[in-house]
Amino acid sequence: MKLSRRSATILLVIGVYMLLTWGTRVFTFLSEFRAGTLVAPGVHFSLVVIGLAIGVYLAYLGIRGRRATRRA
Repeated sequence: MKLSRRSATILLVIGVYMLLTWGTRVFTFLSEFRAGTLVAPGVHFSLVVIGLAIGVYLAYLGIRGRRATRRA
């Protein structure tokens, strides 16, 4: 499948955005966990891990796509 440079840039931007938003959510999760006010810590922790994994993968795809379009 071919990926245009514009699509690769969009993937990269979305990946970085997700990393920033879920990265700040980690600090919120930790503060709520320490305070004992978190209702379902397992659910929130899994959401943070899944969100970060998706962000890393999208950023990876965006970087690979941009590198591939530069060579071609």
